[in-house]
Formats: sequence, structure tokens, C-alpha cells
Amino acid sequence: MKETIDFKQQRELGTIITDVFKFVRIEGKELGGLILKITGPALLAVIFSYVYYTQSTLGNFEAIFMQQEFSNNILLSLFLLFGSVVVFYALIYSTVLLYIKSYVANQGHVQVETVSREIKEYFWSMLGLNLLTGIIVAVGIIFCVLPGIYLMVCLTLAFPILIFERNDIGAAISNSFKLIKEEWWNTFATLFVIYILYSIITMIFQLPQLLYMFVKGFTMSNEVSGNPFEFIDWVSITLDVIAMVAGYLMFTFILISIAFVYFHLNEKKNFTGTLENIDKLGQRE
Repeated sequence: MKETIDFKQQRELGTIITDVFKFVRIEGKELGGLILKITGPALLAVIFSYVYYTQSTLGNFEAIFMQQEFSNNILLSLFLLFGSVVVFYALIYSTVLLYIKSYVANQGHVQVETVSREIKEYFWSMLGLNLLTGIIVAVGIIFCVLPGIYLMVCLTLAFPILIFERNDIGAAISNSFKLIKEEWWNTFATLFVIYILYSIITMIFQLPQLLYMFVKGFTMSNEVSGNPFEFIDWVSITLDVIAMVAGYLMFTFILISIAFVYFHLNEKKNFTGTLENIDKLGQRE
């Protein structure tokens, strides 16, 4: 019999982290395949636009450094990179959270076809929510860093609320502040530890590039050049792309953690899982 995880319960920080890895162990193969299938084209667009941006920058470094011009190619590459990244995040948010929604609704048996169909339904809402929350947090950080951090933690919960409660964008943002009320510090501490673990994991994939750059820098130390981009070649770009792709895909851990945090807070305030279990016991009786 397949092992399942009950999302609808209160959890401590350590339990959340343990259950995230447990969920990945159980569902990682199927979830990973769906993520690659859904987000693959957008991820390829991110890679190509990033390489295009890198080459545009390298080719115009001297002009940029001397403030002589800002190439149209660089503007286009930035636009393509930003657009593909936003689309990728909208897709991976929708894929992971809808997968978990189906997992919870069907007691561990995910209906992949339903998830794929709902991803199309939620795409524009998720895209809009990503852009709107990004703008809100950016404004908060610009005026003062602390409001930006506060808003970032609160708005993190808007994404699972949008999916699990079928809210629109405005209601998801509003309900995220209500759900986190009086629980901000605990939520912040949980997300902070999770992001630290995520950073450590992604840093492992960055080590080959850092080692390559160190070795190349050491071998070229006797050469005098005014262009630091001479240290960057196709090997370093390839290693950078590998690390970047790993970072994007490892973001799945963050999303699963956010889902656990949402269910923890929802259970703590609304006792949804407890009430459902009581109803099930009543039906058995």
C-alpha cells in the first residue's frame, strides 16, 4: 500500500522540513516528471534568453563600461529573460500547488490529467499574482527594507490560498494577511530556515563554476586586462546554466514547504482537517 502524508495537520518546523523531504521521496518521480513536462518549454526559454543576454553583454561590454551606448540587443535580451522567468514561475507554482491539491483531495492519488487541465485554467491568475506580489514587495523594499520583508512573508501564502481556496487574486492577497495574523514571526522563522536549506542545496550546484573560475583566474593572474569578462567563456556559461537550472527546479522544495505552512496555519486557525476527521468518524458510525 502506498504511503501517504496528511497535509491537514499542525506541524512544528522540524516536522515540516522532515515531511517535505518525505513527500519528495514518495512523489518526487511523478511530480518531477510533470514539472519537466509543463515547465520544460519555459525553462528552455529561460536558458536561451540567459545565454543571449550573456552574449549581448559580453559583446558590448566596452561600450557599456564607457557609458557610450546601451545596445538594443541587451534591452531585447533583458525583456526575453524577464518574460520567460515570469512564465516559468507561474507554471511551476501552478504545477506544484495543484499537484498537492489533487494529492490531498484524493488521499494520495494524484489525477495528473486534472492537474494538467487546471494548470491552464490558473495560469493567468498565477501570472498576475506573481507580478502583483513582486511589485508590492519591491515597493516595500524600496521605501524601507523591513516593510518589504514583512510583505514578502505575508504574500507568500497568497499562492496556496489562490489554489487551495479557489480565490481570485485580490481575495488571495487579502486572506493571506488574515491567515498569517498573530503568526508572522513563526512563519518568518520557518520560511527563513527553509530558504537557508534551499540556498545550501543550490550552492552545491554552483561549486563547479566557482572552482572553474578560480582555476582560470589563477592561471590568468599574470595577464593584464581591463575587461573582466575575459574570464567568462562557454565553459563558465555552461556551468552557470547548469547551476541556474538546478536552482529553478530545486525551487520545488520551497513550494512544497509553503504548502505545508499554509495547511499548518489553516489547521491551527480553522481546524479544517480535524473537522473533516470528525465527519468521517460520524459517517462510519
